[in-house]
Amino acid sequence: MGASIRVGKIFGIPIQINYSWIFIFLLFTYVLADSFSHSDPDWPAAQRWGVGALTAVLFFLSVLAHELTHSVVAIRKGIPVRGITLFIFGGVSQLAHEARRPFTEFLIAVVGPLASVILGAVLFGVWYLVDDVNATLSAVLFFLATINISLGVFNMLPGFPLDGGRVMRAAVWGLTGSYWRATQVATRSGQVIGGLMVIGGVLLVVFGAGFQSIWLAFIGAFLFSAATASYRQERDRERLKSYSVADAVAPDLRVLPRDTPLDSTIVSEELARGGGLVAVGGEGRIDGVLTRRALERVSNRDLPVTSSSQGMIPLDSFPSVNHDASIADALEQMEDDGLDQLAVRQHGVLVGFISHDAIIRLVRALRKTAT
Repeated sequence: MGASIRVGKIFGIPIQINYSWIFIFLLFTYVLADSFSHSDPDWPAAQRWGVGALTAVLFFLSVLAHELTHSVVAIRKGIPVRGITLFIFGGVSQLAHEARRPFTEFLIAVVGPLASVILGAVLFGVWYLVDDVNATLSAVLFFLATINISLGVFNMLPGFPLDGGRVMRAAVWGLTGSYWRATQVATRSGQVIGGLMVIGGVLLVVFGAGFQSIWLAFIGAFLFSAATASYRQERDRERLKSYSVADAVAPDLRVLPRDTPLDSTIVSEELARGGGLVAVGGEGRIDGVLTRRALERVSNRDLPVTSSSQGMIPLDSFPSVNHDASIADALEQMEDDGLDQLAVRQHGVLVGFISHDAIIRLVRALRKTAT
C-alpha cells in the first residue's frame, strides 16, 4: 500500500495514514466546497473551503470508526490486529490472519456497515433538530449522515473484499463447510461487481455525467484487483495443504559450537546463511537456537565474553512444527504467533528450520508450474 505515517493508537491499535490519503482528502474538500457554492451561494469562499476541509476530516473519522469496529471485534475473537490504515479508497484493518470460523468472519464483517448505518441515522436525527438553527452545521451533518449510510450500504454489496463479500463467504462457508469454495464464490462475485463498476463509471463519463463519475471506475478497478489478489492468495494456501513441512525445510542443519563467542565472525556468517538463526549444540545434540534478534539484545561490550550457549534460546522454548505437518498449517502457526521461522522436528529431534521466505519461494515455484 506504500508509505504511511503513524498518527497514534486507539484501543492499542496503531493508526496510520497512507500518503495516498492526501489526494482523496483534497478531492473531497474541493467537491464539498464546490457543492456548498451551489447550495449556499451566500457563503464566502473561506467558509466554503473551511467547512469542506472540516467535513472531509470528519468523514474520514467516520471511516476510522467503521474500521475500528472491525478491529475491536476481531481482537475480542482472538485475532491480532496489526493496525488500521486510511488510504485513497477509504480504510483497511490489517488483521494478522483471516477468521478460522464462519460465524467469526460474519461478526467481524457485519459490524462495520452496521456501525456506519447507525452513525448515519444518529447524525440524521441531530441534523433534523438543528436544521433551522445553524446552516453551516446543518450542511455538515446532512452530508455526514448521507455518506455514512451510503458507506454502510455500499460495503454490504456481496463481493469480496467488501464487507458484504465477507458475509457472503461466511454464509457459503457455513453451508458447504469449505473455506476455499466460499472464497471462490465471494472473490468471483467481487470481480463481477468491480468490473461492472468500471464499465458503469466509464459510460457515465462518456455520456456526460461529469468527470467525477470516473471515480466509480477507479473504485471498481480497485475492487477487481483486490478480489483477484485474494483469490490467488487463497488458491496458494489451498495448494500448500498438499505439501508437508519437509518439502520446504532447509536441506542442511548447521550447528554452532556451544562455546563460540558471539563476536566471532562465524556467528554472523552462520546467521546470514541460516536466514537469521542457527542451531547451537555439540556431540550430536542440539541445545537451542541462536537468532539475530537474541544477538542484538546483547550489548557490544558483552559480545566477546558471551558464548552462543549463553545467548541462545533453549530448544524446548523455540516454536516448532512437526516435519509431516502441512505447510499451510505451519504458515497459519507463523501468522498466529507473528513468527518468521519455526524449528522442524521429527520424532522430537530437530531436523531443520522452515521460514516464511522459504514458503514464499515454494508458492512462486508452484505458480510457475501451474502456468
